[in-house]
Amino acid sequence: MTTSQLGLVLVTAASETEACAIASSLVETRLAACVSLNPIQSIYRWQGTIHRDTEYQLVIKTDLALFDQIATQVTQQHSYDLPEIIAVPIANSTDTYGQWIKEQVSE
Repeated sequence: MTTSQLGLVLVTAASETEACAIASSLVETRLAACVSLNPIQSIYRWQGTIHRDTEYQLVIKTDLALFDQIATQVTQQHSYDLPEIIAVPIANSTDTYGQWIKEQVSE
């Protein structure tokens, strides 16, 4: 994606430690303006078996033009063979909050 579009990137991680490390790295490298961490319960099928796990969901506020860079960085740091990395466009926000996100992820 090449055009500027504010959005959320959702990632799940196996532990709070892993989630914090990924979140800190994304903010430090200006790929994310903010990352919120939430403990969640996930039920999913993986390699033919149903799993029920406690995970941490990262809600990454960013410019979706940075998605490929975010996905690369998350994949490099992540413990899962196939981490969840999905993007959701922000339909609307206040002008000031949207501007703040843009400022945080610009060089």
